[in-house]
Amino acid sequence: MKRILALCVLACGASYAADVSDVKVRVLDGFGGDTGSVVSFCQTRAGAPYDPATVSRDVSALSQSGDYEQVNADATETSSGVEVVFYVKRKMVLRESPAVEGAEFFSESRIAAEAALKKGYRYGQSDFATAASNIRRLYNKKHFPDAKVTPVVSAGADGTCSLKFMVDEGRRMKLRDILFTGVGSVDEGDLRKAINDYPWWNPFGWFVDAPVTANQQEECVEKIAKVYRDAGYLDVKVEGPLRQGVGEDGMDVLFKVVEGPLYRVGRISVEGLTRYPAAAVLAKSEVPEPGSVAGETVLQDAAHSIEIAVGSGDLGLADSRVDVRRIGQDSDPTVVDLVFKVTEGVPVVLNDVKIRGNDYTKDRVIRREISLAPGDRMLADRADRSRKRLEQLDYFSRVSYKLEPAGLGKDAQGNEYRDLVYEVEEKNTGSFMVGVGASSVDSVFVSAELQQNNFDIFAPHKYFRGGGQRGRVYVQAGPRIQSYEASVTEPHLFGRFLEFEVEGYRRNRWYDEYDIIRSGAAASLSYPVKFWPSWEPFGRFGVRLSGEYIEFDDVDRGTWIYGEREVSLTEEERLYGDAVEPVLRVFWGHDSRDDRRMPKSGSRTQVFADVAPGGDNEYWRLGFLHRSYFNVWKRYGHVLMAGVRAETIDGLSDEVPIYNRMFLGGPKSIRGIEYRHVAPFAKRDEGGHGIPWGGQTLFCANFEYTVPIVKMLRLAAFTDLGSVGVDEFDVDFSDTFAWTVGVGVRLDIPMFPIRLDFGVPVEKPDDADKEVFSFTVGYDF
Repeated sequence: MKRILALCVLACGASYAADVSDVKVRVLDGFGGDTGSVVSFCQTRAGAPYDPATVSRDVSALSQSGDYEQVNADATETSSGVEVVFYVKRKMVLRESPAVEGAEFFSESRIAAEAALKKGYRYGQSDFATAASNIRRLYNKKHFPDAKVTPVVSAGADGTCSLKFMVDEGRRMKLRDILFTGVGSVDEGDLRKAINDYPWWNPFGWFVDAPVTANQQEECVEKIAKVYRDAGYLDVKVEGPLRQGVGEDGMDVLFKVVEGPLYRVGRISVEGLTRYPAAAVLAKSEVPEPGSVAGETVLQDAAHSIEIAVGSGDLGLADSRVDVRRIGQDSDPTVVDLVFKVTEGVPVVLNDVKIRGNDYTKDRVIRREISLAPGDRMLADRADRSRKRLEQLDYFSRVSYKLEPAGLGKDAQGNEYRDLVYEVEEKNTGSFMVGVGASSVDSVFVSAELQQNNFDIFAPHKYFRGGGQRGRVYVQAGPRIQSYEASVTEPHLFGRFLEFEVEGYRRNRWYDEYDIIRSGAAASLSYPVKFWPSWEPFGRFGVRLSGEYIEFDDVDRGTWIYGEREVSLTEEERLYGDAVEPVLRVFWGHDSRDDRRMPKSGSRTQVFADVAPGGDNEYWRLGFLHRSYFNVWKRYGHVLMAGVRAETIDGLSDEVPIYNRMFLGGPKSIRGIEYRHVAPFAKRDEGGHGIPWGGQTLFCANFEYTVPIVKMLRLAAFTDLGSVGVDEFDVDFSDTFAWTVGVGVRLDIPMFPIRLDFGVPVEKPDDADKEVFSFTVGYDF
């Protein structure tokens, strides 16, 4: 549904001191009738103190109710107080199902189903336009590129209406191919990607619309030209779209390209500076190197970087503007000297920092990401970094900032007073996903996840949104695994950089030899730490306290030989079958990945130490995990991942139970070998096959090189190696060492990534079984 725009509330000055004298409603639709429901819906009341924010919330609430086509408000100061007037245009009630005229290919019932408009419901002009657009899209998918659908509304004086869709189907022409001429210097695949032209077998094409209509094809001209200009062909010309009939109902669309010369960067200079040396500004800016390609986006980014530098010095010159001039060299016109012309702004001191557009996100959630405050000098670099931090929250579809006059003139030093205004546009931050998954370890399972990244546990009236917390509920159920998890994370406890997380869980796992059920809760607290010499935040240091009840049952009967002693699962069950484990963990972690789901650069590191005193199982554990990602061939998206994991554990007063021991093997550690088979085994007899009993020291290294084939498909080559030692700090891995190599496929389907791997051992333990094929659903292991 087209978004209803609520006009901003008029409020002269910082705020009114007066009370609301009257609340009125003006209807813009001419239907008449009672308007009391509008007033009753609002929090603004006569006699209450006037608050522009409350009026703005009322406008948003009325718009979101779905009953109004248009809502805005006006506030006027009178001698008796503030008069607030709400202007509303109500939607109409559809008297009967929509009629259709001119449709031949689709039945009237099929078109009505696509329109999704029901008799007796309220609709506005924007709803009718959306329904017509949906019908056009239906025709477009069946190869009617020029189909026209016009909604004709007959409104009654009683607030009801009838609707008829006038359809002009046009000629049916199936888009066979999109052709290019004159393309030689740019990869044609990049052009097709820019215009959403994917072959049928590419999964990414299933989620986007191909350019089948005349308007979509005309928009392709600028998209194609943009690819060329970013590649340095600044004079490119694109002609089209030119339709060519193929057979009775087919067509090709042709784009003619005249590439022009490739431009490269020559000398770089800055003009117009009077308050800063040009060399100092260039040193703080990100500008292209001489000899590099003079792409359009590169030049725009360079100009913006200089603009930020000029606005970030000791003076903080706000409203500075930078334009780029390209001057071809006489000896070679394709080498352009870049002249950045600076129009200097004025020094500014902030009178106030305002936030607009946050209907449910609390102000404090936004303000804690802004590093400027009233009284500060306006520094463009800090304002821009704040904008990027707000974007990284992923709460908003758009974030921008601007300066507005404060009406206070200048201070004694000549600095202007301005208000810094951040404008945000909120987006959906919650998700609910239900799916069926499978893996070679967990078999088939169903899962459901409810997640809110802008959660507020104390705001049920806002559907638990707007507090900047993270909330998650997850359920997974299958024949070999069941998991129930819930967690809430507060990233700024007490308004500080303290991240506090609480979670509760119950995880059941059924192995061939025994079952384990872990039920527990945990709370963690972490803080960013700084290191010499930069003393900039680098990772987080924290503590985590957990309590867990472990049920170990349904064990296999019999005895095995583990090393030189006899062991049995029944004895493990007797000693450790129902155990309570309180665990204190101290950890440090750092995450610099560019994308937490599909990283191409950066790294993730965690170091931890556990101690479990006073419970039924007393032990200590040390661990280290690191993964680095290298974009080794950035142009083509080749990524190398290198990871290492090491852990060791030992009991404080007794042996380590089998369910706390360590194992490797399977799709998330050493591919090509059966799950948990890289570990010391307990055997029935000298030559017989036994069961994995696990060890107390683990080491694993993984290397993977992935190459994109299309947008959502990557090929991988990998090698994994590792081993598990019997005792703590046991680095003699000769008996359980494993090394595998293989290839795989990565289907990067959003929220449902699939990993298919084919691995073979180069070397494996004698007791371990091969697992040539493995697959999992999930992100990077």
